[in-house]
Amino acid sequence: MGADAADMTTGPPLRKVVGFALPLTAANLLQQGYVLVDGIVVGHWTGVDGLAAIGAAGPLFYLLNAMFIGLGTAFTIRLAHLRGSGDADARRGVVLSLALLTAVWSAGCVLLATVLIDPALAVMGLRGQLAHDASVFLSTLSLGFPGIFGTAAVSAYLRGLGDSRTALWVAGFGSVTNAVLVLLFVAGWDLGIAGAALATATSSTLALVVGVAVAARKYPVPRAGGKPAVRRELTDAVRLGFPLASQHIILALGIMVLVWILQAFGPVVLAAFSIVSRVEQVTGMLFLDFSGAVTAFAAQNLGAGDEPRARFGLTRTLGLTAVLTLVVSAVVLAARAPIAALFTDDPATRALTERYLLIIYPFLVLYTLMVVLHGYLNGARRTTAPLVCTVIAFLLVQIPFAYLFHGVLGVEAVMWAVVVGWVAGLTYSVLCLRRVLFAVPVHEEAV
Repeated sequence: MGADAADMTTGPPLRKVVGFALPLTAANLLQQGYVLVDGIVVGHWTGVDGLAAIGAAGPLFYLLNAMFIGLGTAFTIRLAHLRGSGDADARRGVVLSLALLTAVWSAGCVLLATVLIDPALAVMGLRGQLAHDASVFLSTLSLGFPGIFGTAAVSAYLRGLGDSRTALWVAGFGSVTNAVLVLLFVAGWDLGIAGAALATATSSTLALVVGVAVAARKYPVPRAGGKPAVRRELTDAVRLGFPLASQHIILALGIMVLVWILQAFGPVVLAAFSIVSRVEQVTGMLFLDFSGAVTAFAAQNLGAGDEPRARFGLTRTLGLTAVLTLVVSAVVLAARAPIAALFTDDPATRALTERYLLIIYPFLVLYTLMVVLHGYLNGARRTTAPLVCTVIAFLLVQIPFAYLFHGVLGVEAVMWAVVVGWVAGLTYSVLCLRRVLFAVPVHEEAV
């Protein structure tokens, strides 16, 4: 599998999880650093309207991107199981099926973006200049879909082999390039939000070229082992990944509903929503990477038949997650005013951003523990459980709460709905984990 691929079946469990997660976090922080730079540049060079347009376009891009990441995670889990069991010959079929899925998905999303952008924005209640700007952003961004999805596929491959360090360098290259280009296109050439989208499209394409070259050199695909079972691997990946992708579909559609609720309050509210979303992405990244590391750790150790080690790694990671979350929450709460000022000069947007952060960040630990539990469930191939959790927490609790109470509480209903959703999600996740760990064995896809 390559000399540098991480074997997570031996050594101190927490060290293995953290050692896997930190390079991913570094890569994602570079990526989210670009997101912050993008938001800052757009906020200062295009104003509140530019931030509002990107915030409105965000759910549609998230829908396409996160669905693919959900499917890609299935390939990561499969490769990790192969790593744990020592079966290298089957890897060729996995890689070919991943490449086929990536090509078909990229082409389909470009087509969808071309045809359905304007109708989708209209369904969200967006009209006029705001809808036009969001449409320009998404249509320009679609030029980079092959690079965006291709880079995600390369990352899934490398993470499945346990090599998060190489994934770090590939993602880091794309993120640094992205930050440089957005400064050039938006601040230098005054291309507006189209320039921000073009920077992402260009840097993602360059990162894909670099990623494929590096992955092929470090981990060449075995050519022995007979005819690759591409159809079987693709079918298995879709079956395993569909709940993960569906989870993101629900999240994206729910965010679209939130945008529909928020747009009635005006562009200042959408701008604040866009800023807080970026802050959440950055501060939540370490814990999402802990989740991904626990997925790989659990998949390798369960594949090797060592369930006690998989459980021990989970409990140690949960403890570390709780401590680090308290630190992160305290920092954000203390620095909420400078954080808001970093993105915009508008006093109303600043004040609303600060209020949003003040409401949700004391409860961030509910979210971080939940996503780490989801990592173990995914590694155990119980990918339906996080899906059902999302349906309950987001679709049945958070969205209805925001809708029912926004007339009474105003925009704060959307903020408190986040907290209520986290409570429901963590509760359900704990119940699912207890069933997986302590109940009699069930079918591997059962909740």
